[in-house]
Amino acid sequence: MAHRITYKPPGRLISSAVGEITVAVDGDFVDVTLTATGGIVILSERYYPYGGYVTLYDLGSLIEAEMRTSGLSTADFTLRVFSDTQNNKADSCVLHILYCDRFTVCTDIPAFLRENFLTTLSMRRVAPGSTLSLFFYAEQRESIAYTVAHSFRKAGSDVIFQHTIIADSGKTAASSGVVQINISLSSVIADAASFATARLGDITLLSFSVRCGQRSISCFVDYSLDDRETFFFRNCFNVFDFATLPVLTTAKTDVDRSLAVINGKSQFYNQSTAKTYEVEATRLTSDEAGWIDQLFSSYDVFRIEPDATNPDEPLVLAPVLITDCTCETHDGDEKLNTVKFTWRHTDNRPIVRLSASPGIFTSPYNIVYS
Repeated sequence: MAHRITYKPPGRLISSAVGEITVAVDGDFVDVTLTATGGIVILSERYYPYGGYVTLYDLGSLIEAEMRTSGLSTADFTLRVFSDTQNNKADSCVLHILYCDRFTVCTDIPAFLRENFLTTLSMRRVAPGSTLSLFFYAEQRESIAYTVAHSFRKAGSDVIFQHTIIADSGKTAASSGVVQINISLSSVIADAASFATARLGDITLLSFSVRCGQRSISCFVDYSLDDRETFFFRNCFNVFDFATLPVLTTAKTDVDRSLAVINGKSQFYNQSTAKTYEVEATRLTSDEAGWIDQLFSSYDVFRIEPDATNPDEPLVLAPVLITDCTCETHDGDEKLNTVKFTWRHTDNRPIVRLSASPGIFTSPYNIVYS
């Protein structure tokens, strides 16, 4: 007789569904290891059975912590039970994990991965000039070609035109894993202008749908949105998602310092300055209201900050913290769905945005250009 893992999950499993795992123990103790890809040991303990069994609880939290550290959305973990003194008393199983830190009742993970991008918001608003990044899981040799079907208008006309872009035709996944595709709205507008034989400035992009295999997502261009107000964050699948919403932001600066009297004169000491931003977002759709809390609970949140001094990288992702949030959603149509939250940069010093010349000359300025 040997140690035996009584439950071995079949196929792929979401991390939040890794529940109790029971081990039948043959002997006075059992050694347990949980190893990530690359040989990283995230659990190594010796347990003593009660009634011949040991139950392992909450392995999902250990797995999620490792996947957040490595930035992975899918990974394999090996659970091994054994006794050092008797190597024949051993058993093991491999857990094929899809990161998902939310409770769900989905029982067919492969079907979900075939039919969905790694986001729970399949209809969204996007700001003009933005770039949409989408992630999905593809099996080895699966086609990763995708289409972008867009609708638009030309200046001076009410006619709505439609056209489809086919990208990465014939391309397949070299190995099983997460694939990222980027759709720039400027490239979609360029295709529309070429199709309609019009200038770029005469094109008004209305909406577009991205399809890859059975997966699809629909986007509507909202010209009231500002791409510079976008929050980028790791969503419940540990891939980057983004939120661009109509918001009203109030910046607050709090200066904390102590006052001392030295030689008859007052002066400050132990001074610290904190700058926070209170945001109120209204007019949310029901889909957005049900999805936005993933931003508030994310472990990694970023905002775009401009760097006018670097023409090669004019935009930088700066990490921020969501320090407080309130999300109110309603079933009826009498009230608008609203969210309020407060954020700050992770750096304790308040941010200051430095300006620089855009460099309009190709060589150093001299009197000839005056």
